[in-house]
Amino acid sequence: MKEIALLGTTDHVFAKVLGKLLENGMSVKALVDFPEKVMLNNSALTVEHLPLGQHERVVEALQGYHDVILTYNDDLRDVYTNELTLKYFVDTVHAAREAGVARIIVVGSPDSEAFFVSDLRRLDDIDWVFISTEGDFSTRAAQETAAPHYHKEVYVD
Repeated sequence: MKEIALLGTTDHVFAKVLGKLLENGMSVKALVDFPEKVMLNNSALTVEHLPLGQHERVVEALQGYHDVILTYNDDLRDVYTNELTLKYFVDTVHAAREAGVARIIVVGSPDSEAFFVSDLRRLDDIDWVFISTEGDFSTRAAQETAAPHYHKEVYVD
């Protein structure tokens, strides 16, 4: 069973990706802002608090994972998640690199693609993909974890 680290806030983007990963038989370590809001009892799921702002703790939480999926709310009016994204996205990506993660999959609003991709393009030592929340993004995210990839890619449905 493949193990995936899934990071995000407890919104519909996170929930859809989590559901699809579990449906596809993957083991998921979910790191979220409010773990008590993930009310799902599944033996393939571990839920922990995402310690944003505590770089070393994020590095520790991601060690041993090949793939990390970062989910971002596509409601751009949500001030809370927008502030978290602006403040911690780059630090989270660097923590994943330090942890030895081979692939980062970012799922976010098509209107935020330029923000995410501008930072991801600077990475020359890690594989990454951006998936737009248009279309069936949860299936695409699960598919991206199923097979090895050795190139940088930007994908928008």
